[in-house]
Amino acid sequence: MDDKRLQRWLDGEMAAAEAEAFLGSLSGPERREAEALGALARAAAGLPAVALSQDFAARAMARVRARRPPRRSLWTWLRAPALSPLGALAGAVLVAVCVLGAAEWRAGALARRGEVPARLAYRAPLAREVAVAGDFNGWKAAAAPMRRGPGGLWTVDIPLAAGKRYQYMFVVDGRWVTDPGAPATVDDGYGGRNAVLDL
Repeated sequence: MDDKRLQRWLDGEMAAAEAEAFLGSLSGPERREAEALGALARAAAGLPAVALSQDFAARAMARVRARRPPRRSLWTWLRAPALSPLGALAGAVLVAVCVLGAAEWRAGALARRGEVPARLAYRAPLAREVAVAGDFNGWKAAAAPMRRGPGGLWTVDIPLAAGKRYQYMFVVDGRWVTDPGAPATVDDGYGGRNAVLDL
């Protein structure tokens, strides 16, 4: 529906033929809506006009200015924070500094203990859960669950002592799987192969 033509029709600015052509161009629901709006406009036009006092606007504005703005509680701010672009940028920088600081602290703590973070990854887009079990965690899959990432890439970071050799396997939905990306494997003693990780 053309809003400008509707407004002209409601304001009575159309000749009878033009008004009939306008109503004829509307679909059934649009015509019913236009006619309902026309009835409302005619009813509003029949209401008595209210005369405002000369100082109405000045009194209204004085009351608005005298009213103190409501105080924003912490809960209100958390639900709808009002940040300027500069404040948002400062917040993002602060978060980035905290994240980098935490990563540096963790890396320093691992280095002091002679450990390095080892990232293990396995692609399984259809898996519901993936974990890694190895001689570094007593072959307990529950000790090292992996996180699902984009494209079904599951990853986990495990702090391990440097200069050692580790054996491990992935546990995909309860099924033990040798890491296909491992540079070396060894016999697990049960007819399978354990992946080998040298640090």
